[in-house]
Amino acid sequence: MLKNEQKAPYNTFLLAALVAGFTLLTLFMVTSLSRDNDKYLIQQAVYHYSDDLSQQNIDNIDLLPASVWSEENSQNFGFTLAPQWLKFELPSNAGGRILEIDYPMLDDVQLWFRKNANGTYVVLQDYQLGDNFDFNQRPIIHDRFLIPVPLEQSSIQVLLRIKSKGAVKAPLKLWATQDYIVYTASHRLFLGLFFGYMLAMGLINVFLFTTTKNTMFITYAGYVFSFALLIATLHGIGFRFIWPHSPWFQERTTIIFAFLMMSFVLIFSSQILDLKKLNRNFYKALQVFFAIYLASTFASFVLSYALMVKFFLILSLFSIPTILFISLSLTFKGSKIARYFSAAWLVLMISGLTATADNFHWVDMPIDSSYLLMVGASTETLLLALALATSYSLQRNEARLSYQEADENEVRTIQVQDELLQLQKQAQLDLEEQVRARTQEFEKALSGLSLVNTELKDLSETDALTGLTNRRLFNKNIKAEAARSRRERNPLAIALLDIDNFKAVNDNYGHQCGDDCLVAFADALKRTVKRPGDLLSRFGGEEFVVMLPNTTIEGATVLLEKVRLAIEAMIVETQGNKISFTVSAGLTARVVCNDGDTDIMLAFADKLLYKAKEAGRNCIKSGNFDE
Repeated sequence: MLKNEQKAPYNTFLLAALVAGFTLLTLFMVTSLSRDNDKYLIQQAVYHYSDDLSQQNIDNIDLLPASVWSEENSQNFGFTLAPQWLKFELPSNAGGRILEIDYPMLDDVQLWFRKNANGTYVVLQDYQLGDNFDFNQRPIIHDRFLIPVPLEQSSIQVLLRIKSKGAVKAPLKLWATQDYIVYTASHRLFLGLFFGYMLAMGLINVFLFTTTKNTMFITYAGYVFSFALLIATLHGIGFRFIWPHSPWFQERTTIIFAFLMMSFVLIFSSQILDLKKLNRNFYKALQVFFAIYLASTFASFVLSYALMVKFFLILSLFSIPTILFISLSLTFKGSKIARYFSAAWLVLMISGLTATADNFHWVDMPIDSSYLLMVGASTETLLLALALATSYSLQRNEARLSYQEADENEVRTIQVQDELLQLQKQAQLDLEEQVRARTQEFEKALSGLSLVNTELKDLSETDALTGLTNRRLFNKNIKAEAARSRRERNPLAIALLDIDNFKAVNDNYGHQCGDDCLVAFADALKRTVKRPGDLLSRFGGEEFVVMLPNTTIEGATVLLEKVRLAIEAMIVETQGNKISFTVSAGLTARVVCNDGDTDIMLAFADKLLYKAKEAGRNCIKSGNFDE
């Protein structure tokens, strides 16, 4: 036992070290990529103008006074629908290089290369590209926006007009072709590792689902695949390789996959944390969020991207903290699965908030926020995989223990059978020598077995909690009483009683207090219904049945009213609480004529009981079923 207790923290620290090492490795790769990438940022001053009224075009932009242009080196303008204009000068030796706009999610980019000819700018080359246009219209077929700089002996002015429904960012870089090939190799390696990792995680869980039929695996796989598609969209890979001829779909993919990813997250969270069993309120809350996210996934196909992005961010402000709060609550209660789950969500939330802050231009990140999101996603999926593996391991251990217990019971049964067989053989060997002694022993044994049998019979016909007879004995006795009623032409009364709002007693005071209330209720019944022929039975839960032979409906009503008043006046003191409650009853009586009358009487009494509940509870409804 001590060895296992010492091993558990060791395993936890080892896993924590592995996750931390994995995260640090990916961060190192991202930082290296960004550091190499930053060397190629445009060094010249970049001037910016926000066309808030959307009035400017290439023909009149030069008429603006110089004072409206401001120097802007970050090129991150957050969420805005106003066109953003940028201009800067390239030296004469820039010809033949590649200009990169390092943000692949822009909708409409217009670019002009111009030279100054005697005070007037002449357009050398112009391009129009972005997600609103077919992918193949790009001057260089690449998932990033790459534009070749024309060869020119003099300096070149670059003029840009950018408009997008999402975040507007335009990090500008100038590359030599050879340098960009080297960078692309490293960039592709990182993306390949990331998508290979996500694909492997997803496929492994698909295979696990097909072999185990455990739906947690397929839900987790859905989350991984939708997250991978979201990252592929953010990097322009989806538009290049999967839907290059569908600008309409490209405009919506980011928000569609974001909503779809969160839908899978909510279902997976409910499953792995076992909320349906552990906490129904938490389970219902996540179900509501799931319904909203799933509906929003389909709505994203028809509603505007800008509207759905804002709605997603607002919804995430409520749903993600809710998931984190639920997992932390279970963590503090000692759940190892919730511990991994909480760590995963903290990592993803930090990376997601950082990316959001970067997109809204609240902060300027030294590295690409989409890379941070990929690091967070990788670490989070690893932690979630650990949580999933832990959950499945716990389930297997529980099943193994159940099988082990069953095997032990089977072994004990076989041992008992062997012992009995040995006793029988010994009894046969000693039978002739000890006839009288064995006879007496057998008589005593038979007497003991008879006593045990009687006790077992009493136990099988008695409710263990209240001491009343159970439903089995009631079903047995009602047939005899029905036959007597039919033979002697005497009425038989049957009443179903149900404690009002008993679920609230259990919810407010606990099941132990609820059991004490059931015992007190049964004792009150015994004190009130005392005739030898009457039968009191617990029908199930907080429902009881009273059978009164040779009793009219009027007489039974009077007796049940005494029961109702006694219960109403009773106060149960238990666990430091004083609990009071009421009872409702449905009553019917008649002379039994046919074999099926008792079933009809019970059903009719149950119907009257519901009428009593509908009438406000704490009352008795009586009647004959043939009325």
